[in-house]
Amino acid sequence: MKLHERIEELAAIDSAHEGGGLTREVYTPEYARAVELVGGWMREAGLEVREDTVGNLFGRWPGSAPELPRILTGSHFDTTLNAGKYDGVLGVLGAIEAVAILRAAGFAPRRGIELVGFAGEEPRFGAGCVGSRAMVGALTREDLDRMADRDGVTIAEAMRGVGLDPDRIAAARIDPAGYDSLIELHIEQGAVLEHRGIPIGVVEHIAAPHDLRIELTGKASHSGSTPMELRRDELTGASELVLEVERLARQSPSGVTVGTVGVLEVSPGAVNVVPGQVRMDIDIRDSDLEAREAVIDGVLAGLDAIAERRGLAVNVTPITRDDPAACDPRIVEAVRNACEALGTPYLGMTSGAYHDSMVLGSQLPIGMIFVPSRDGISHHPDEYTAPEELELGVGVLAGALERLAGRGRSDRASGGGP
Repeated sequence: MKLHERIEELAAIDSAHEGGGLTREVYTPEYARAVELVGGWMREAGLEVREDTVGNLFGRWPGSAPELPRILTGSHFDTTLNAGKYDGVLGVLGAIEAVAILRAAGFAPRRGIELVGFAGEEPRFGAGCVGSRAMVGALTREDLDRMADRDGVTIAEAMRGVGLDPDRIAAARIDPAGYDSLIELHIEQGAVLEHRGIPIGVVEHIAAPHDLRIELTGKASHSGSTPMELRRDELTGASELVLEVERLARQSPSGVTVGTVGVLEVSPGAVNVVPGQVRMDIDIRDSDLEAREAVIDGVLAGLDAIAERRGLAVNVTPITRDDPAACDPRIVEAVRNACEALGTPYLGMTSGAYHDSMVLGSQLPIGMIFVPSRDGISHHPDEYTAPEELELGVGVLAGALERLAGRGRSDRASGGGP
């Protein structure tokens, strides 16, 4: 199996070159090199390769019945900062390996199988899933000039830097009628499978984020000469809100809502100055949309109460608001059947992390396969999944693709095996 060698070769394409982790952000020279490398591997697998106008990479294996909607499978191979080797990468390189397994077994698909490396799943520009959002028409030309990274580089500028034309973004939108379904292989990024001792997760729901950027403004003043009762310290107000986020998430009616304050920036940031302004980014996630929005409503109500009590000015800016996605029962069944054919135990589960599948789920039936992550670590140099666990995931993906691509009916709702 070439999978492990290719994971290592792809990991060598890295802009950081320090810290033990891997940094390969979308629309960078390193990412462009990775596109060329992965595209070459797709061609070696006998696939017809193309890149769309937003940088999504595709490799198609035509089926014997070209009139039937095709199966889409893949993930992403951009990374966040100082990341690991497996997040996203497994879904792309594993799909190439799954095609090789099916070809070696003499399988000839009726439905075409199309591999995809989605561009920009990681949130370099504040919101992730750039490529998949463009595919469903959820990313506009105006968004490309509005959304920028931590250095102020817009998506449009970054695209031009690697030879892509942002004015052609509309051409990346897909016709959903051309696709039967999407199935994505991924590392779990959590510790449930490892803790339970189960090698495969069959994803049934994907939680989605509602993210907000909140700015609290008080009054910066000297820490020594400003009495406590005269302070308008927005950091103490922000601290109250952090705890309110935790309380509301823990008390959510769904029981699985998670709330995180991942960014807290304080100004002016001097030990002898009462802070005058703070910016905080809040991430609330759940697979239950109603429960998630109830937490968001509670956070905003708590924010208003804190600000009024402390005399603070408030500005709230939306970052991301996605809908949770349910995996299609037909695809879930195909994955379960593939596991059973291999004699592999599996666990039905919810994905707490969002994926490109969540975005495509607004227009296509979707499904996901998880393999374990050691200690639940991801987005970190210590991210690791054992080779035999990776190979098993690829085997399950190949079995699911065989069942989905071998079906003879053109109706998406039809079931059955090859």
